[in-house]
Amino acid sequence: MALDKPYIDIPGTRIFDADMARIGFHLNQFCMSLMKAENRERFRAGERAYMDEWAMSEAQKHAVLDRDYNRMIALGGNIYFLSKIFSSDHISYQSAVATMTGMTQEEYAQMMLEGGRSPEGWLFNPEKTVKPETPQTAGAKITAGVTTSHIPAIGAAIDLGKTEEPYWQPLFAGYEYSKQWIAEQKPDVVLLLYNDHASAFSLDLVPTFAIGSGEVYKPADEGWGPRPVPDVIGHPKLAAHIAQSVIIDGFDLTIVNTMDVDHGLTVPLSLMFGQPEAWPCRIIPFPVNVVLYPPPSGRRCYALGKALRKAVESFDEDLNVQIWGTGGMSHQLQGPRAGLINKAFDNDFIDQLLADPEGLSHKPHVDYVRESGSEGIELVMWLIMRGALNDKVTLKHRFYHVPASNTAVGHLILENS
Repeated sequence: MALDKPYIDIPGTRIFDADMARIGFHLNQFCMSLMKAENRERFRAGERAYMDEWAMSEAQKHAVLDRDYNRMIALGGNIYFLSKIFSSDHISYQSAVATMTGMTQEEYAQMMLEGGRSPEGWLFNPEKTVKPETPQTAGAKITAGVTTSHIPAIGAAIDLGKTEEPYWQPLFAGYEYSKQWIAEQKPDVVLLLYNDHASAFSLDLVPTFAIGSGEVYKPADEGWGPRPVPDVIGHPKLAAHIAQSVIIDGFDLTIVNTMDVDHGLTVPLSLMFGQPEAWPCRIIPFPVNVVLYPPPSGRRCYALGKALRKAVESFDEDLNVQIWGTGGMSHQLQGPRAGLINKAFDNDFIDQLLADPEGLSHKPHVDYVRESGSEGIELVMWLIMRGALNDKVTLKHRFYHVPASNTAVGHLILENS
């Protein structure tokens, strides 16, 4: 079942939703470039040559050349982005908007002076609504959930060929079953919950929840150079669908089309898939703030998981989707208490995540910080994963190991019963 879009039959109106943003991404980015004087001069000097530097469709380029704003909007343009074009042409909003109505600028200005366009004939009429018939097809399903720590030193051990060294071998042995399992499961998409470690987001912008809606994500350079792992290929269509569904359900996601992804995302992929030339499925990055206090509450995270499941299962394409919650377990990376590991807390957390996730979701932030370290708060992301699964799940694998660098490692594989 596709998302309900009750606004599609409002006369003379196109709503710029997540689907339209996906379609018009490159067109709107081109428009944003015109905010710089030097780019406006280059565009005026050779419009087609300048647009050829952008990954716009031919239809979008022709619409710009023709200054056909209705067509640009139909192809994913948003009026506030498109305004950079008519500003470059030294044309006012009123003059540009008039071209979309079939009126001259003078006629349009007079209409506004007389009180604006009458709503008569321009409002939604339910009697004229014809809902398109949509064929019943098998939809997407969340079939399993995975949790794992995402320690950067694990990525370094893989990249430097140290996985068989005595220090690392016991840890990687705990993921041998996981590699076999996922090879059999063959997910089409992984919705991967992680926290950005000051790689994509600086303190200029700290979204509580974000979703990657882009096509490709590069491994981030975290100071040692990017990890030698494949680019992450997204699923923009499903991501846009999830964003719209979840926002309608009351969760204010930040939609991110361009970002690099750090060890929080790439280390889990390496642990589960090894070192392929390309990741064998599409990945939707889902950054969660656990850096700037307070992070989202456990209750909010658990409820978000349920909303994500609803969103995925309303997507009308047959996809095998997994959801991964990453981070943790107990660890502290700063101050005199650095190196804290609380095995009892970690294992109690896992027990409750399996048996009573609803109850676990009420654990306050301060308990994580007090008991599992300042960075142990990452565990709230596991609750998003758990909320997206059935109440009853099958535990396929459980693994716990201390230490990996500064951190306790936890790993679960759960299948929907």
